[in-house]
Amino acid sequence: MRGHLAGYSTILRRCGLAVVLVCTVCRPVHAVVELPNIGDSSETVLSIEQEQRLGEAFMRSLRQSLKIVNDPEVDAYIQTLGYRLVAGSETVGRSFNFFVVQDSNINAFAGPGGYIGINSGLVLTTESEDELASVIAHEVAHVTQRHLARTFEAASKMSLPMTAAVIAAIILGSKQGQLGGAALAAATAGNIQSQINFTRDNEKEADRVGIQILASAGYDPRSMPLFFERLQRATRGQEDAQYSFLQTHPVTHDRIADTLNRAEQYHIKPTVHGDSYELIKAKLRVITDNDPQHSVLFFSKALEGARDNDALRYGLALALLASGQQDKARAQIEPLIRHDPDRIAYEILLAQIELSDGHVDKGLKIYQRNLDLYPHNQPLTMLYAQALLRNDRPEQAKTLISDYMWRRKPTPELYTLLAQADTATGRLAEAHQDLSEYYYLTGNTAVAIEQLNIALRYVAADDNHQLAKINARLAQFKEEYKQEKKRGDSEP
Repeated sequence: MRGHLAGYSTILRRCGLAVVLVCTVCRPVHAVVELPNIGDSSETVLSIEQEQRLGEAFMRSLRQSLKIVNDPEVDAYIQTLGYRLVAGSETVGRSFNFFVVQDSNINAFAGPGGYIGINSGLVLTTESEDELASVIAHEVAHVTQRHLARTFEAASKMSLPMTAAVIAAIILGSKQGQLGGAALAAATAGNIQSQINFTRDNEKEADRVGIQILASAGYDPRSMPLFFERLQRATRGQEDAQYSFLQTHPVTHDRIADTLNRAEQYHIKPTVHGDSYELIKAKLRVITDNDPQHSVLFFSKALEGARDNDALRYGLALALLASGQQDKARAQIEPLIRHDPDRIAYEILLAQIELSDGHVDKGLKIYQRNLDLYPHNQPLTMLYAQALLRNDRPEQAKTLISDYMWRRKPTPELYTLLAQADTATGRLAEAHQDLSEYYYLTGNTAVAIEQLNIALRYVAADDNHQLAKINARLAQFKEEYKQEKKRGDSEP
């Protein structure tokens, strides 16, 4: 186990350089936590298993640096869309994870291990699900073509001074924002042209494969060049930092023409019609707006200038609820439910309105009725569990969450809900184990260790199974934390 973790730590020490060179994060220097290690080139090509473990560590680091949108409905939508595209990529044996970052910059990025992030600003800028799918398909292609591992191999061949300059830029970036980006640009200009060309080749290949993925998944492949062209027009003659996507994915007339030519070769009629797309856009607009009343005005004005639009009315209902106007929100959502009674998003919003208005039993019944119709639905399960906990029904919430976690990979949010349920029902050892997993997944290994030590205080002396489970996890976390400290001590 110790040898296995030592090899893993070698991969992590190189994470920073690999992510900077291949991932298109809108703030890449901020997302990097570990520093690259200049060493033996024999480990530079990542296996899929190594890349997956690297991806998990990458995501833990990312949660410390970026604000992830944790709304269950947004998460379920982006995962469904992402996996629909993965199904069209003929990829076998590789896991993916899609998530939305709360950031107005227009960008998306692919990290190691199939972790793909999409900024909320990009979602709100797209005008159709096909456009959104085109960006995600491009990022999926980066993963399926193993661009991270290939760029990682090429990066290992840089000179020592060049690598040192990149490390310095990473450090500057983590502390001083744009200064780090300037230092990285100065360090790389004219010195790693082959690396830049390699990245451009990656982009070209991701376009080609992404278009194939779009067509196979039933989306319009022309949406990719059309979206590129629209972004290019929007920034013509100006340097707009909001359009980070164009900085990390340079769009030229030749690139637009090439992707359009490839797309035109697919004589197919798109078959996917994303009827949840507009609803998610409306919800993201409310989530990312710091002023709910501003959202109320936005949707009210939009409805004045348009024929009756379900997504706009849904957005208005969300904004009204966020601003504490439950009666007005109910008046907006009830007609939508009558028109489309099978829409889970409408039912969820009605339940939230009833609970917010003090009608606890009524709101909980709405959740339960819909969960009976759609067992293990992610948004229904998580939101119902939250409502149960807020209304002193922890045992019911515990059962609901535990059953769900058998079927889905646990997330930090699920562990926080489980910790609340375990605390309220007196399962203190389990509650601290839950919190330990939460802190580990969010990149706080030291705190995770503290929580496991606390958990040990509450375990019965004769409960050998739970003691062994906690001690095994404790040994793993301590070893990983030791490696983190070694990396930290080696920093200038």
